[in-house]
Amino acid sequence: MHYQFQELTTIPLSDRERIDQTISVDHVAVALSALHRDGIVCLANAVDLEHIDLLNSILSAEAEEMAQLPTTHFNDTGGRERQTGNMSQGPPLQPDLMFQDIWANGPATTVISSLLGPRPRVNYVNGNTALGGYSGARQGVHADLTFNHGLFPFGLVTNYYLVDTSVENGGTELWLGTHRNTSFADHKECMPNAAEGVELGIREELLQQRREYAPPIHATVKRGSVVIRDLRLWHAGVSNPSPRPRIMLAFVHTPWWYQCPGRVVLPESARGLVESWAAGDMPVVYNAHYVPAPIDHKNVAFIPDFSSRNEGFRSQLPDLPPGFIFGAKQ
Repeated sequence: MHYQFQELTTIPLSDRERIDQTISVDHVAVALSALHRDGIVCLANAVDLEHIDLLNSILSAEAEEMAQLPTTHFNDTGGRERQTGNMSQGPPLQPDLMFQDIWANGPATTVISSLLGPRPRVNYVNGNTALGGYSGARQGVHADLTFNHGLFPFGLVTNYYLVDTSVENGGTELWLGTHRNTSFADHKECMPNAAEGVELGIREELLQQRREYAPPIHATVKRGSVVIRDLRLWHAGVSNPSPRPRIMLAFVHTPWWYQCPGRVVLPESARGLVESWAAGDMPVVYNAHYVPAPIDHKNVAFIPDFSSRNEGFRSQLPDLPPGFIFGAKQ
């Protein structure tokens, strides 16, 4: 039987919701329904386009330079010989460019808090850029998890789109509903003594089975949107044949009780701003490590640690190999 829902649920926020950084209770209900059912939802018109366009101008100008840096992480999976041109590129880390409607977006925070519980933690800040001029290459289908994980929502990523995005410029391939009834056993890297360097991604036989009744989609997303995605959802980056980079920012949120060890490295000059968001009407709490000097966002290390240190939670995980996190054994 074919999966009934085969398009990304997009909620058009009103201009008043965007300006006031609020979201109606009806829109929250639609967003939560889509997240539980499909594992993903888009809130359109969520961010001031002046903020979006300024960040896009900065990051687009830096993209080719950053692609040449030895410290830049490319997001190719599955041992493909042809790179997708998909790299990690985070936002500027200076207070005047850390816009609240991106770093502490009110509508997105309301939805996330309604699903994960009060005062969720942001443990990871980065971005995903599909460089222009690539074609024919793609990532393997994967979830953003390389370790034994929970079977209910424990991690959400918010992606802020800096340009209009579709299949024509590297829009992500999405496998709707795959966050339900999935576990680490579905991953190729679920094996004893797994380590970095093994082939990553979802097992091919499971993809073939799923494709028969719920093939993947490519969504169209307008700039200024925020897409909220369950970390367990299967997806794949594809190459961008257009001449300009496709950039989206990424912020990972986990519940307050989850005790994720991940930390966001920020300059001390941003402390007051970031802590003000935690004290607001809709708290956004960053697990932050502050350093005294300014930080060049082009050289931030790629350490996507979304694991849990909560022993009670870990005791309830499936009986599977622990897997690994990038840069360190669990």
